[in-house]
Amino acid sequence: MSEDRISKLSQRFKSHSVGRKPESKRNRERKSFYLDTELAAQLDTTYKNVNHDFFPQAVSKSAFLETIIEYGLEHLPEVKELLKQIPVSDPS
Repeated sequence: MSEDRISKLSQRFKSHSVGRKPESKRNRERKSFYLDTELAAQLDTTYKNVNHDFFPQAVSKSAFLETIIEYGLEHLPEVKELLKQIPVSDPS
């Protein structure tokens, strides 16, 4: 009797969708990056300000970060010049 009850209870989880519906058609994957704490706080604040500017529309944080990264990739020569100005750790 208890196995039947458990089976019926578990069925409800098979009919529900799991997680949020994707906001875009991009294929996304979860990655972990370690960022400077102040930079991460600046990104959060800037994201909130951009979203405030777009109200009543909203921009997802993923789209915001992807756009910043894509812009940086499209302007790689300028990014390289900025990287030359900061100490870079030895890869060996």
